[in-house]
Amino acid sequence: MATHAYESDAARGTKEADYAALAAEHVPPCISIYLSYVSGAESAKQQRMRIRNLLQGAAPALKNFSVSVEEAETLATANWSAVEQSQPPHGEARGLAVFAGKGFFGFSHLTEPVAERVAVGNEFLVRPLLPIIPQRDRFYILALSQKHAKLYEGSRRGIQERTLWDTPESLREDFEGYSFSFERQYQMHTAASPESLQKGAVFHGRSLRHKDRIAHYFHDVDKGVVSALKDQEGPLILAAVDYFVPIYKTENKYPHLLDHAIVGSPDRLTPKELYAAGWKIFEEELANAADRAFAVYTQHANTPLTSSNLRETLSAAQRGLIRFLFIPPAGEQWGSLVAPQTVHLHSAQEAGDAELLNLAAILTLRHGGHVYVVPQSQLREGADIAAVFRYPLGSQVAGAD
Repeated sequence: MATHAYESDAARGTKEADYAALAAEHVPPCISIYLSYVSGAESAKQQRMRIRNLLQGAAPALKNFSVSVEEAETLATANWSAVEQSQPPHGEARGLAVFAGKGFFGFSHLTEPVAERVAVGNEFLVRPLLPIIPQRDRFYILALSQKHAKLYEGSRRGIQERTLWDTPESLREDFEGYSFSFERQYQMHTAASPESLQKGAVFHGRSLRHKDRIAHYFHDVDKGVVSALKDQEGPLILAAVDYFVPIYKTENKYPHLLDHAIVGSPDRLTPKELYAAGWKIFEEELANAADRAFAVYTQHANTPLTSSNLRETLSAAQRGLIRFLFIPPAGEQWGSLVAPQTVHLHSAQEAGDAELLNLAAILTLRHGGHVYVVPQSQLREGADIAAVFRYPLGSQVAGAD
């Protein structure tokens, strides 16, 4: 994810934030601000004025946390220089999200416009982000040819090369000082001759030797890739000529290599061109992952492994038991969750309420689950949520109207 976060203590430096950072427990109030950029150039002063106006509209909510509009404005703009200095993804931004709290500041340039709003609560508002910014937006490209082996890391903000340690740079380097024996050059397989019942020799010469050299080179490259991507889950996209793709797949040990490859010589592509081709494949993979997740829900609907009950789902999210969560892009459900299992639902927002669909998303993200935004029509009639649990659960949940 391309959200940046900065700790209030400047001595701690800066770091990138992701959904896990936003979903972590923070000291309230958590202030979430969404802006859409107006047409034409807008100065930082104008943007900060718009934020001040939005915060003034949220004064009653801020007062519930004993925070003034001025204090909230300081929290929201204390690191504004970082917003100005950052580069929007793909060189274009149509909106901005700002997240501020005591000891936390984060922001993200948005590639889609959003409804302007301020939310103040115990958690940050992440629902408007979910359709725009992938929950996991890191992917990798292995550009592989006889001359080069390069690993790139991509995200919505661009691409950068990663170091492959102890990995041959080229096929030639892989075989420096190494030579095949005569037996390796001319592999001999014995086969019985039906006519003479004598053993005949079948030789495979240079073509087999070249394929073996390529396989050996790819084997060594794969070891470097597995080491570089240890503990990573991002998909790996291979960029190579068509002949190399099945050979590398045979040698590959990284569990998240995609079937879809960038076919052609990567030596003829710039990093920008590799990124464009890789991003297209990555977006397709994200859509496929969402479809696969919902297929799991459909397969196990009406069983203890799934639920479309808001109370039951929130209780499970609180306990970290949700594998996949599905919520609609619009609509709100107000209420409160009294840990561990009591959920109060209200027809309209009341003092101290949380938006429960956002809360379900926050709790799912906090515990490493996946959250997907799906059309309302894809959910069961009358339902505003759906979930797949990590294992089958009982159905008894305490609640109050």
